[in-house]
Amino acid sequence: ILLCLPMIGFGQFADNFSDGDFITNPAWLGNVGVFEVDTNNILHLNDSTASVASLVTQSQAISNATWEFSVRLDFSPSTNNYARVYLVSDMIDLSGPLNGMYVKIGGQTGSVDDISLYTQSGTNHNEIIDGIDSLVTNDPDIRVKATRDAVGNWELFLDTNNGVFFTQGTAFDNSITSSDYFGVFCKYTVTRSKKFWFDDFNVSGSMLASTYVPDA
Repeated sequence: ILLCLPMIGFGQFADNFSDGDFITNPAWLGNVGVFEVDTNNILHLNDSTASVASLVTQSQAISNATWEFSVRLDFSPSTNNYARVYLVSDMIDLSGPLNGMYVKIGGQTGSVDDISLYTQSGTNHNEIIDGIDSLVTNDPDIRVKATRDAVGNWELFLDTNNGVFFTQGTAFDNSITSSDYFGVFCKYTVTRSKKFWFDDFNVSGSMLASTYVPDA
């Protein structure tokens, strides 16, 4: 039982950055030089060039799991300026090949920007829940929730700041069955390099139980 306790700890976490940093409790890793916790105790991208940047923290939640978080983008998203929040990843570097699941905020051409749920296998990305069009078109300031049960049923929810989550769709996907990290990813031009905020992360759940088959 004692050996299982560290795994339970990595399965769930909460962070609202009220301690003024993202270095401890929990520790975030990645492009730490271009993020800060601002004076409002919110995680803020603070770069000065066009790039991509990400941070991750340890999380093994994937079974009977719930992920909640807030995102604010002070611009209208585009194909060159958008965010992803990785619910599940097996890699620290979210800009390269990995196995994971993420919520994409914006990133479409025109005024159809939505939130959607994707799987990623290596460099292949597959949308499994296509959210309602145009809900994050203009300066999105939103709260997102995603859930997964023990067998692979996913549901994605959006709260557009009225305090009520409403569903964006459901899907069954069992292609990713383990997690090492939760994280945020930003793609941005120079004019948007200081206009991403993330806050109020709350993740719960556990690892998927493996099936042990004894030798005959």
